[in-house]
Amino acid sequence: MLHFRRTAMLVALASTFAAGTAGAGGLKGSPASMRNQYAVAKKNDFTFLRTAGQVRDFAEKGRLDTVAGNADYRVAKVSFPYARPEVLAFIERIARRYREATDEQLVVTSLTRPSAAQPRNAHRLSVHPAGMAVDLRIPASADARRWLETELLDLERADVLDVTRERRPPHYHVAVFPEAFAAFAMANPLPPRPAPVAPAMQAVVAAPPVVPPIAGMQHAGTGMEFGRWGFAALAGIVLAGGAAARRRMPARARRTS
Repeated sequence: MLHFRRTAMLVALASTFAAGTAGAGGLKGSPASMRNQYAVAKKNDFTFLRTAGQVRDFAEKGRLDTVAGNADYRVAKVSFPYARPEVLAFIERIARRYREATDEQLVVTSLTRPSAAQPRNAHRLSVHPAGMAVDLRIPASADARRWLETELLDLERADVLDVTRERRPPHYHVAVFPEAFAAFAMANPLPPRPAPVAPAMQAVVAAPPVVPPIAGMQHAGTGMEFGRWGFAALAGIVLAGGAAARRRMPARARRTS
C-alpha cells in the first residue's frame, strides 16, 4: 500500500512538472512540432523544392509570392525572397501590428530555401523547402521582443502556426499553417489604415486662420475692435455724404440722375 502511494505521488509530481515546463517552453520547439509542421505541408500537397531553379520556376508560375518588404518590414539578405501566399499574408499582418505596437520594422531573415541550400544544422523535416516557413530576426529591444513573442505564442495556441526560437543564428522560426491562418485572418480582420493626409492639406490644417483685413481693424486710440458698430457708423457716414452731395447738385442734374 505504501509503495502504491509513493508511486502515485511521484506520477502526480511528474505530471505537474511536465505541465509547467510545457507552458513555459513554448518557444523551445520539439520533434513533435517538427513532425506536425511536416504533416501540414504534406496534407496541403506542397512540393519540397530541391534546387534554386525549382524555387524560381515556382515563383514565375505564381505558386510562390515575392516577399519584397514595405514600410512595416524589410527583407534582410534573403537569397530566395519567395513564400506561399498565406505566409506572405501572415508576414504583412504581423509586421503591421508589430510596427503599430513598437514603431519598429520587423526583419525577415529567411523564407523558402531549397533542400540543396539548407544549412548543415537544418532539421530533416524542415518546411523551408516547401515555402511554408519564415524566419524573423529577434528584436534587440526587450519590449519589442516581449510583444513579438507574446503575439507568436498566442497564434501558436490558436493552432495557426508553430514557432521556435532558434539560437544559431538567433531567430524565430515560424511555420505558417495555410488553411488555419486563412480562416483566422478572415475571422479577425485588421481595421483599415487611416487615409494619409496630402501634403497640401497638411499645410492648410497647420496654417493659422486668415482674418479679413477690415474685420481685423482696430481703433488706433483705444484698441477696440472695428466690429459691427464700426460698420454701422461707416455706413451712416457714407449715406450722409451722399445726401449732402445730392443737395449741392443743381435741380436739373438731380432730375436726370
